[in-house]
Amino acid sequence: MAENPFSHPSTLPYQMPPFDRVGNADYRPGFEAGMRQQREEVRQIVENPAPADFQNTVVALERSGLMLNRVSSVFFNLNASNTDPEMETIDSEIAPKLQAHEDAIYLDPALFARVDAVYQRRAALGLDSESLQLLNRYYIEFVRAGARLGTADKARLRDINGELSSLTTHSA
Repeated sequence: MAENPFSHPSTLPYQMPPFDRVGNADYRPGFEAGMRQQREEVRQIVENPAPADFQNTVVALERSGLMLNRVSSVFFNLNASNTDPEMETIDSEIAPKLQAHEDAIYLDPALFARVDAVYQRRAALGLDSESLQLLNRYYIEFVRAGARLGTADKARLRDINGELSSLTTHSA
């Protein structure tokens, strides 16, 4: 079995996807492997025994999920511009899984605690403007995604997000 074309960054100029090697059969395993990799990367961030800082939390989070980003960017761009019935089926199957994956990250109390700890110390960190913007963006994304909600509200939000993700893939 050939290696998934999304497993590694492309060696083409600008890391363009190797479209000559990408087929519909690559998306499901690409998504699954990408989510699995990012879950492991996030687990390592959460379990890092060092106090949360910009590098071991925000930068590590920013660098997580690269394979998932590669497969997602190709799939969703092609699905929007040149879809076919199989891609639509994949979209319907993967949307709830991707939403659950995103919820698992943004609603993880231990991960948010690390992001929040860095955010609360932002003025004292001496970050350049780009780093400060990245920190602010992550903090706001976590809060908007529900990180501050209680357990029951997070469960309800997960249900709503799952339902919405399924509904958005159905044709009218």
